[in-house]
Amino acid sequence: MFKISKNLSDQIADHLIEKIIRFEISPGDRLLEQKVAEEMGVSRSPVREAFRVLEKTGLVELIPRCGVRVTGLSEKSIDAYCDLFTLLFGHVVRR
Repeated sequence: MFKISKNLSDQIADHLIEKIIRFEISPGDRLLEQKVAEEMGVSRSPVREAFRVLEKTGLVELIPRCGVRVTGLSEKSIDAYCDLFTLLFGHVVRR
């Protein structure tokens, strides 16, 4: 299940991203550190780091003293992603 080339927290983040993309974890759902750690057979530290990775992607929101929640895509966030992809695509075409 895990690849040696990636660190453990990245592998956990990839696994959670897949579950979020496939709607196995729905927008608004809370992710419990202990539950994820038990499911994956790992300690809580790499799960915590994976949550930070997911927060950087915008897929989850870290809520102080409350935990982690899967974010939903809003019209505003979709527009922002479209703008970003347009800029990136333009840059690729120019190169």
